[in-house]
Amino acid sequence: MIIGKVQALGILNSLKMGINPSNNIVDLCVGRDAHKLEISRCLDLTKEGAGVVKFICGEYGSGKTFIINLATEEALKRNFVVSRLQIDSGMRFNDLGNFYYSLMHNLQIKDDSKAGTCFEEIFDRWIEKLVSMDNREEAALIVNQVVESLNDYNSSFSRAFLAYIKAKISKDIELSNAAASWIKGEKNIPIGLKVRFEVKGNIDKENSMDFFKAFLRLLKLMGYGGILIAVDEIELLMSLRSDIRKTSFENLRYLIDNCSSQDFSNCMFCFGATPEFFSNVEKGVKSYIALAQRLGDAIDKKSSSLSDMRQTIMRLNELNSNELLDLTEKILYLHKLAYNWEPTTSSSAIKSWATLALKRSKEGLKVNTREFIVKLIEILDIMEQHPGYNIFNNELKHVHGEGGMLLQRPRVSNDF
Repeated sequence: MIIGKVQALGILNSLKMGINPSNNIVDLCVGRDAHKLEISRCLDLTKEGAGVVKFICGEYGSGKTFIINLATEEALKRNFVVSRLQIDSGMRFNDLGNFYYSLMHNLQIKDDSKAGTCFEEIFDRWIEKLVSMDNREEAALIVNQVVESLNDYNSSFSRAFLAYIKAKISKDIELSNAAASWIKGEKNIPIGLKVRFEVKGNIDKENSMDFFKAFLRLLKLMGYGGILIAVDEIELLMSLRSDIRKTSFENLRYLIDNCSSQDFSNCMFCFGATPEFFSNVEKGVKSYIALAQRLGDAIDKKSSSLSDMRQTIMRLNELNSNELLDLTEKILYLHKLAYNWEPTTSSSAIKSWATLALKRSKEGLKVNTREFIVKLIEILDIMEQHPGYNIFNNELKHVHGEGGMLLQRPRVSNDF
């Protein structure tokens, strides 16, 4: 892990609050080698022209968001466009027009100079390259070829995009902003401006997917590897009213079908969901048979030895003791770098100490990855701030220093 002190502090602060860090997450990936390989395989397929759908299934705190972030980080490295979405009142999955609007307003490409990018910046790079070409005729030919190709999907989209390019080159800010807004699904655009780039009406649930197909084609023509659309906590669909939930499931099936038929070429969807989303008969996937049949299931979802990573549903297993130790050492490395200290306690003892504290506070319930990380950082913070404090000796009497074995349940201390 090659990072500096400031980056280490940022990562630790995020993890202690139970939030996934925005970068360098691949260095923290433990016990997910098979998942990383599958994500890589899916991105390869997407770049080659396939449409791919993947569900990341796991309990809260198991690392679903972490894997989704891992996928988006890898996609950005491969010159993909990424759109991160969240199921909430602002993004209605029962309306494909709203879905299109949301994904177009959350676009991102790899850019080391800033945290994210927007629609205009994605295309401005391409336009700048055209303007800088010595051969203007060749540049015009490239633009015409792109526009003609977009005509096969939606003529209104191609006209609006051509108007956007011309307005950008001529520095007509009002027109370029209007064209970009219309392409992104904005509705409150003056008729006079829409007349200037020869379009009528708006992008809605009836025509949005035609525009999406044109957008996918445009990204590929501009040299991008494809697009990754990540939607976390899709299990929140279960809390919706029955009719809205049914329409949402129908739209989800529609997206899966279009990826399978390659109508959504160079597009990968990555959804995060809890196991209940797939098992709940009344409100989950099983309540809509057509969707359940498309997702399938593993031979034995409880056995990691029989898991099929290539299935649409990719399940997250719990980290074992060795993997938790590996994770402990990675976080300990960050902590030592951030605060310039060296603990006298072994990594295995610290790992067991964190596990013991969690099991004690949770009355023996399972310990998930997020809870373990938060508790581990809390312990490291206390150890670093209070070196030699007696509580550490008292607690560690119950932890085997070398092997990391839990010997017995210690007396509960108010100091810990």
